[in-house]
Amino acid sequence: MPVASPQDELVRAVARTAFEHGLLRPGDRVLVACSGGRDSVGLVHALFALAPEFALEVAVGHVHHGLRPSADEDAAFVQDLAGRLDLRFLVRRLADLRGPNLEARARAARYAALADMARELGATVVATGHTLDDQAETVLLRLLRGTGVGGLAGILPRRALAPGLDVIRPLLWTRRAELGAFLSRLGQPWREDETNRDTAVQRNRVRHTVLPLLASENPRLPEALGHLAEVVRAEEEVWARWVEEAKRACASPVDGGWRVRRDAFAGLPVALQRRFLRELARVGNPAGPSFVHTEEARRLVCCGRTGSEVVLPGGVCVRVEADTFWVGRAEDRSRPEPVQLPVPGRVLSPELGLLVEAAVEPVGLSERRGEWEAALDVRWASSPLLLRTRRPGDRIRLSRGSRKLQDLFTDLKVPRSERDRVAVVATEDGVVLWVVGRRVSEAARPAPGAEHCLRLRAWPLHAGVPEEDASR
Repeated sequence: MPVASPQDELVRAVARTAFEHGLLRPGDRVLVACSGGRDSVGLVHALFALAPEFALEVAVGHVHHGLRPSADEDAAFVQDLAGRLDLRFLVRRLADLRGPNLEARARAARYAALADMARELGATVVATGHTLDDQAETVLLRLLRGTGVGGLAGILPRRALAPGLDVIRPLLWTRRAELGAFLSRLGQPWREDETNRDTAVQRNRVRHTVLPLLASENPRLPEALGHLAEVVRAEEEVWARWVEEAKRACASPVDGGWRVRRDAFAGLPVALQRRFLRELARVGNPAGPSFVHTEEARRLVCCGRTGSEVVLPGGVCVRVEADTFWVGRAEDRSRPEPVQLPVPGRVLSPELGLLVEAAVEPVGLSERRGEWEAALDVRWASSPLLLRTRRPGDRIRLSRGSRKLQDLFTDLKVPRSERDRVAVVATEDGVVLWVVGRRVSEAARPAPGAEHCLRLRAWPLHAGVPEEDASR
């Protein structure tokens, strides 16, 4: 069987692409995804020719979709190709995929099957045969469907497929016609997928109708769209750094989401505000919200009243507070369950982000740790204590009388989004002894002249437990 020369012009073009974009590393074990079509067959030959130069171990993987009458023949063709090149061959047959949204489900199942074969092989990368023509089609499709600037980056040359496994596209700067000429030089046939001619599929309409029409105005349109994707991809990396800097400057993680200072957010350029919000909202939707939903959230946090909120697609809640706003999954706001606080003993509450300790000690033994320590009358040590959040009707005794916790939180300017996550130490019958980190009940303090007290200490988990305290 004829094999490609390492000096063939297409092979050299693939080598340059692999080098410039860091797609291949010496010693890589590569699983080439091969359907039997022109592009993937060309990729098998190109990487086979480059294997000595890059010290590659190449194998061929085929996904049998079972959707076409000729699917068995496709699998046999790819197996024969791998055998004639003395390459290991792997195959996975998919379950019946017929039903709605076939294209998306088949794509997801195909990549899952490739990842499974790669794990069996011990591959470091999976190579697919996406070409410059595929890139042009993808950019146009995203424009037609509606996309942000980031969507114009199109198909990425390298992306994560699974932990420790990337997918690479070494042909992303190669035209289909070049691959056809390459295989003709080798005398290598390929399989044709008749479904690629079905113009009921939007991508096929773009391929066979829209792109040729546009190319009549600019014959190098695929190259122009490929350059656009490359420019956007590089600029997206810069934007990502700017968004991370903005997060560090004005946002902090809390309650499974983010709390953001409204004044700092308002000082960002509008373009950065939009990207910042889209990034925070990915907690519920990896693709991020649409432009319309992003704008709705942006206007809310800039101009909305305290307590106003919007729930975006994917269950992402944006809630406005007095000086801040919160972005996170709506269901993440459920209240933690109460837990018993033993005396003496400790309790860890990841939901509240606290470690709380209780011990009976001499009144003057320990130095106060400010708001994170409370000294209570020793009689409370014999009462069953709970670490919990507020309940309807909760009150606390202060120097000026009894106050509802909701009124106390208003006085202390605790954001509404945080009030159901503020820790409270209370008795089982509802007497609030300590609003952790904020106020101690006057009714719970040690009696004058008392020798011992119930000492409560709390450590926010993000701050860690000091070594000297950890040994207690």
